[in-house]
Amino acid sequence: MLYSRCGLDCESCPNREEYGCAGCENITYGYWGEKCEIKECCEKKQLSCCGMCRNFPCALLLEFSYDKDTGDDGERLLNCKKCADEQLTHNERFIKRLLLGISLGGVAGFIVGEILKILAPYLIGGIIIGLGIAVMLNISDKR
Repeated sequence: MLYSRCGLDCESCPNREEYGCAGCENITYGYWGEKCEIKECCEKKQLSCCGMCRNFPCALLLEFSYDKDTGDDGERLLNCKKCADEQLTHNERFIKRLLLGISLGGVAGFIVGEILKILAPYLIGGIIIGLGIAVMLNISDKR
């Protein structure tokens, strides 16, 4: 599912076709031609959506979500929460893979270092190799 910064479901948005909106990540101004305060706020905080903000839901988002003309009775708030949950799950997988790679590499380096009685270089090398493997796993997960 593709959501805008404010949680609007881009795939079912009529403005996507009517105005040729390419989504928040790909446009400078709102599809209506003016700056979008919500988009600017998220991007200034380097957030993918409002649901990631510690001030969620802020007054601006609430006003926008329940506006008589453009609101959706809070549906976009639920979408922001879904977006944030998906992002956290991705970040958690990333961190777990890094920790696992470093741990396994460190253990392997420790074992080899103990056998050869040269611990430090093998321990450090094992950690670096484990980190590299973890990074490759995380990169392949994005594809």
